[in-house]
Amino acid sequence: MNQNVENRRQLYTPGIVMPLLRSSLIAGLICGGLLVFLTSYAPGLCWGDIILYSRLIEDISTFQGLMLVILILLLTGMFPAALRRCGDCRAQNVLSGGISGFMAFFVSCFLVTVTSLFGHRTPVGFQDLLDAICLLAGNCLIILAYALFMAVIAAIGAVSLTFISVKTTGCKEGDRSSRLILGSMAVLIVAVTILPPLCAHAMLDSGAMDVEDPWYFFLETAVSVERTAPDTLVITFDVIPTTSVLDTRMPFSVFMNGADVSNASACAASDFAATVEPAGGLTAVEGSQAAWQGAGVMNNGSAVDVAIMVHGKDGTNLVILNGMY
Repeated sequence: MNQNVENRRQLYTPGIVMPLLRSSLIAGLICGGLLVFLTSYAPGLCWGDIILYSRLIEDISTFQGLMLVILILLLTGMFPAALRRCGDCRAQNVLSGGISGFMAFFVSCFLVTVTSLFGHRTPVGFQDLLDAICLLAGNCLIILAYALFMAVIAAIGAVSLTFISVKTTGCKEGDRSSRLILGSMAVLIVAVTILPPLCAHAMLDSGAMDVEDPWYFFLETAVSVERTAPDTLVITFDVIPTTSVLDTRMPFSVFMNGADVSNASACAASDFAATVEPAGGLTAVEGSQAAWQGAGVMNNGSAVDVAIMVHGKDGTNLVILNGMY
């Protein structure tokens, strides 16, 4: 009993608190950045376009993201606990894990907010900053719940590392065991990040996994629209997947302000004041390009409504782009 009281008293001494806070904040800073990178940027690098080929791959990617969040939070709590010397210090580990989890939350929240504001080419104005603040304030309860969730998972990681290392090797070898567990967790995170995409790529290449919905690919931007001059719009067909059921014999159907402008003949029939180059319009061939020029596409203060439709071999039609340019 006296030993427990002494341990609780030591928990609040400056010689214990300051190193604990320092290691916890460093762990939260590093793991918070790692969390944002592995959940926001790594999926695009690892999965690429294949995530659009199958609902199964999309579900696997979602599950992978959830697993990475949990594993990184466990690592966040284990990191400061592994740096400390072994002892009867579960209370200190719970505190260090909770601090690390909260720090990881604030770092990830800050990075996501900054990226959403400054991650595009348009300048950020006062209204954008005000909208971001209002969004955070309006979702404060959800944000608080997520912060508590991250702190709890990190605390579980810290306590788990202490329990496993002490129970399996004893206190003398606990430090070495803690670092071994920490390294194993890092290797596990790398494996969860890399192995599922590698297996999916291999299964698609070998034909072991079927593409369930080839048209799903076109829900993303397979076609780009660019205004090269005040009276000129250029449409480019960027890429076509090998598994596509697109009918390459049929050009794309293009509509501007509701008028059919797919080719020169359609423009003339619709009385749309623009010329099409080439006259046949945008063909369903990778890298193809067509330009519309004239008063009908003039940007005189009001953008042009552009809609593009593709055609499948089975007669299916799908609008893949609809926006103002």
